[in-house]
Amino acid sequence: MTRWGQQTLVADRPAGLAVRGLADLVTLRLPDSAEVDVRPAAGEDLIGVVDLHERCSARSRNRRYHGGSARPAPARLRRLLVPARGVTLLATPTVSHAPTAPVVAMANLLGEGDLAEVALLVRDDWQRRGLGSALLRRLVWQAEQGGYAALGLHIQAENTPMLRAVRRLERPSVVDRDGSLLTLTVPLTATVSPVGAGQP
Repeated sequence: MTRWGQQTLVADRPAGLAVRGLADLVTLRLPDSAEVDVRPAAGEDLIGVVDLHERCSARSRNRRYHGGSARPAPARLRRLLVPARGVTLLATPTVSHAPTAPVVAMANLLGEGDLAEVALLVRDDWQRRGLGSALLRRLVWQAEQGGYAALGLHIQAENTPMLRAVRRLERPSVVDRDGSLLTLTVPLTATVSPVGAGQP
């Protein structure tokens, strides 16, 4: 067992009504005062998610998928957008001058039994701004409300930003190592919500 440090970087606040299942539309305020809207993904988001992957570096894609830096096929991305069990959240800038707000991050919660597997992809120019930590806290809330007992995360040992995001959850976790890949299991309770989430 490893107990992570105690830090809180970001808070989120409700910005709308539930869109699909337990996934609410929210606005996250980052430490640098930037705001992103976070909403559940849908099938029609495929173009935006493909663009997200194209704008991410090979390193970022490799950290997310652990199988090389190639862009996943559209068919695989389509399955990730609307998983059979779980939810995929997309983050877009709240203030965007583009006709359609670009997707700057994708957060996946994929359920299997009592475990919810979590993975994040944040566009390179949005990294180190607290967005990953905010999305991870949001997924913790989703998983707890969905009745999962624990989160599972597969993280490369050199991926210190993601490891820091897990530490900021302020929860004990079990860590197993297989070469350069760490598997973290984070127990969940139904009483913990993201800071300032204001959930019912």
